[in-house]
Amino acid sequence: MSLRTLLLAGSLAVATLSNAYADETGLQWQWRVEPNTIKAGDEAEIVFSAAIPEGLILYSSDFAAELGPRPAKFVFEANDAVELQGSISAVQSQRRKDKVFGTEYTYFANRAEFRQKVRVLKTGANVTGRIDGQTCQERDGVCALFKEPFSVRLN
Repeated sequence: MSLRTLLLAGSLAVATLSNAYADETGLQWQWRVEPNTIKAGDEAEIVFSAAIPEGLILYSSDFAAELGPRPAKFVFEANDAVELQGSISAVQSQRRKDKVFGTEYTYFANRAEFRQKVRVLKTGANVTGRIDGQTCQERDGVCALFKEPFSVRLN
C-alpha cells in the first residue's frame, strides 16, 4: 500500500469520526423573545441559550478568528417581521488564550447565552435561521462543528 493511499484512508477515518461526533454535540438549545408580549414598533430581544455538557466548551461569538477556534455565528433569514438592531451579543463569555495559535478567544462552559436586539415590525410571525458553531472537549481536544436551525415565534 502506498503512502498516499494510507494518508487518504487516515483522512477518511478522521472525517468519519468527526462527523459522528458533530451529530452528537450534546448542546441543548432554547430560544425565546423578551418581553414575551410585544406589538409592532416595540424593541425586543431574542435570547438564545444552551445547556453545555460537563467537559465541553462552546466557542462564543465575540472574538475574531483568523486561525484556530471558530466563533459562533447567527444567521437570520430575510424577514419582514423584524429589523435586527446591531449584532448578536454574548452574555458573560469567558476569555482564554489558545496555546497552539497564540490568539485570544472567548467561550462558554456549562451554559451559554446570546442576545439579538430587534425592532418588531409585525407580530405573529416566525424569525428563522441557524446557529453555526464549534464545540470542543476540554479533556482530549476533540472538536466538532455544528449547524442548529431555530424558529422563534413573535407573540
